[in-house]
Amino acid sequence: MRDIFSDDFLGDWAEGQLREVTAIPTHLPTLNKIMRDDGGGRGIAKTSGWLMVVGGSPGFGKSAFVLNLASAALDASPPEPVSFISLEMSSTQLATRLYSLHSGTALRLLEKGSFCGLSWNKTQQHFADLPPVWVPDSIVTGWEHVMQYVKKCHAAGCRYFILDHLQCVVLGDDEMLHRGIQRVISELRAWAVKSKSAIIICSQFNRATSSIQETPRSSGLFGGHSIESHADVICLLDHSRYRREGNKAKTWVCVTKNRHGPCLEIPVEWDYKTLAQREADPDEEDLWPT
Repeated sequence: MRDIFSDDFLGDWAEGQLREVTAIPTHLPTLNKIMRDDGGGRGIAKTSGWLMVVGGSPGFGKSAFVLNLASAALDASPPEPVSFISLEMSSTQLATRLYSLHSGTALRLLEKGSFCGLSWNKTQQHFADLPPVWVPDSIVTGWEHVMQYVKKCHAAGCRYFILDHLQCVVLGDDEMLHRGIQRVISELRAWAVKSKSAIIICSQFNRATSSIQETPRSSGLFGGHSIESHADVICLLDHSRYRREGNKAKTWVCVTKNRHGPCLEIPVEWDYKTLAQREADPDEEDLWPT
């Protein structure tokens, strides 16, 4: 029990406010700015146990979005090690996508069947002096296996974890899934705080939200209230406002929960040649679907 008006508390509070911000930037400048408090308006707080949820319809780009987050962490100053736990992709598939995204090399030039050795030689130059991006030796299955891997990466010095995606951790009927998700999300949140780590989780929408063409809400996440209550930040990919022309697509990222700043919508553009995503410039926003 502490009195927040005591001299000791006031002194500790002021000292804490003056400490250097240790945040991990994302690839979206506006998202960085609205993550205040320990994020300092620079990104995801690394030592405060923040939990971010990225939601979207199946096949709509959740995995690519969090790969962009991983790439941004590697571009940070100093660069940030990343632990990536994919419950859908093999380590080879994940590496191919991240290599393309981070280097700007066309994905098709790195894929099996169209692999280009010359392009690969140039691509590797972008990875010099980067910290590790840890991936499991094989696709992990089951919550215990996930946590064993996470703790092993933490012991190796990693404080930034990406789990893709939440619903694959738990198997069973809808009732078992909901109970399992509640357990996983609460344990992950508690572990993040205890270990002073930041965690990003991909989550699917429920069937109703995926089938309705309207701007999604946090309540549309499969698992519902448990995910909403534990997350610091929720970013939803808007499948109702999406327009693709050739290899480029325009859509919106809706920040529907933010414990550390305002909620808003960010116009973004996908480049499907490399899976890279960028935020629209202010004078471009009228080109985005509404």
